[in-house]
Amino acid sequence: MNEKEYLSVKDISELTLQSARNVRRIIKALNGTVSITQLHMCAATGHWRVHNLLLSSFKPQRIRRDNYYALSVDPCSNYSESDIDEIMKFVYEQMNNSKLEINYVVEQKKANNRNHLHCYIKCSNKKKLLQFIKLGFTNVSYHQSPIFDLEIWIHYMTKDGNPIKTLKN
Repeated sequence: MNEKEYLSVKDISELTLQSARNVRRIIKALNGTVSITQLHMCAATGHWRVHNLLLSSFKPQRIRRDNYYALSVDPCSNYSESDIDEIMKFVYEQMNNSKLEINYVVEQKKANNRNHLHCYIKCSNKKKLLQFIKLGFTNVSYHQSPIFDLEIWIHYMTKDGNPIKTLKN
């Protein structure tokens, strides 16, 4: 693989998974402290050129985690597992969000033998998601909460041996 000696703002942004704005902010802070051979603006194009030795200066300070939240859905009617799968596909399609991720398990309640759902979801608009879940199931009871340990929640969801179904791009 042939590595570039000088990187652009776009290259650094893609490598470090940061915004171009943040990369330019770091460049501004480094501008007076490093040699002009390592960091300079190209006169012809007006773009910053950063030597690949400075790439470690652009390492993100905070590691972003995938923030999932738990959602338990209890339909008030008796739905079959295939009906629930169709409704969840409907909810996913209606959200029209490329970053949406729905992971769910259909499980039978011990008390009344009706199916219900346990989910872990990554979503930017919870309110809209809940509106579509209410629309799909017509009459539903739900509980949502943050997940502090995803592995423990996944273990709880799969305690009966049911597989996790995933809806995402």
